[in-house]
Amino acid sequence: MRIRGFKKAEILNAFINDRGGISLYILAVLLIVCVVLPVYAVALEKLTARSSIDKIQDAITISVSSSYMALMPEYYTDAVIRLDQAVFEEKLNKLLSDNLEREFPGIEIVEEQVFSEGLPTQCLRGNVFEKPGVHLVVSVPIRYSAVRMLLPIKNGELTRMTVHGDVLFTLD
Repeated sequence: MRIRGFKKAEILNAFINDRGGISLYILAVLLIVCVVLPVYAVALEKLTARSSIDKIQDAITISVSSSYMALMPEYYTDAVIRLDQAVFEEKLNKLLSDNLEREFPGIEIVEEQVFSEGLPTQCLRGNVFEKPGVHLVVSVPIRYSAVRMLLPIKNGELTRMTVHGDVLFTLD
């Protein structure tokens, strides 16, 4: 078989007689396979996780705003927010599960606090609320794909990602 005027044997002899040419070729392939591809996989996994976190935080913001707006006519009077915590939390849990259950099945609300009185105050994660708002921490099962070769995760095993979201109410 000839490749552009060379026989296979001539090409192989050129690599062997090149004094380390074949070694350099093998080293380059090993470098790509053992270093570049795993680093790229980890970077891609981080971008995917960051995208998931952003989606979850957006869903938290939308759910809190929607549940607040649903109760607004009853509990909103002249720049003072008085919420029935049980009713608000019930609406919030329903909206949050509706917004996230399709993409992230198995979501759990780990922490939930509504701050409407006694401000300024601090949430369980250390953020200060000077205005009325909601503190939420949700736990979502995710399946890592690329990082499983570096972490002690079995193929297809789920791990839980915790996302913290604080949303302030607007009085407008």
